[in-house]
Amino acid sequence: GGRNRYLLNSHNVQQNQIQNLFHSVSLNVNNPHFLIMQGRITKVINMKPQETLGMIEEAAGTRMYENKKSGAVKTLEKKQNKVDEINRLLAEEITPTLEKLQRERASYMLWVSNNNEIERLSRFCVAYEYVQVKHRLENKNQQLDEMEESLQNLVGTIKSLDDREGEINIQIKEQTALRDQQRSQELKKCEEEHSKKAKEVASMESKLKNRQSDLESFLESRKQSQTV
Repeated sequence: GGRNRYLLNSHNVQQNQIQNLFHSVSLNVNNPHFLIMQGRITKVINMKPQETLGMIEEAAGTRMYENKKSGAVKTLEKKQNKVDEINRLLAEEITPTLEKLQRERASYMLWVSNNNEIERLSRFCVAYEYVQVKHRLENKNQQLDEMEESLQNLVGTIKSLDDREGEINIQIKEQTALRDQQRSQELKKCEEEHSKKAKEVASMESKLKNRQSDLESFLESRKQSQTV
């Protein structure tokens, strides 16, 4: 068979363009009742009312609009199905995901808040420990100053005792030189006084050594605490 060719205003066009042209003036070229042949008049007359109405609608072109309406309804149904599918996706997937993300965001914000609070408290603890260490160091320095002052006093006392011992030794030498000229009781008294003073000196030296040992221990412990 040959190929159909359609011309509109001397231009080649598609078949559907010709059909649309007739549809625009309410003529359906596909309608078998577009033209009623003479031999079919009797058949048309004998049609039932519903059949006659259908033929008139189709011939008048209103059936075309019914078809378009039916197509539009089907399109709406498809769109509605898509809307229903979107709503289902929103309800089953997107909305739960959003709620999960909102919960995760709330958890993250809580974590950030707690972390900031921990950092603030940590800084507070560090500052508190620093103040406490500073106070202890000041107390240790004060104790060291007191011990140094006490040591200086002991050194002064020992020097005084040394001077006194020198004086006593001189007196002893003088008393020894005059021993033959003095009575034995006076010599014995001087010797007893010398022994007593010597014991005092030994006692004071022992106390001084003890104080020095305490001072050295304190200085060593202070050096270790500063190193830590």
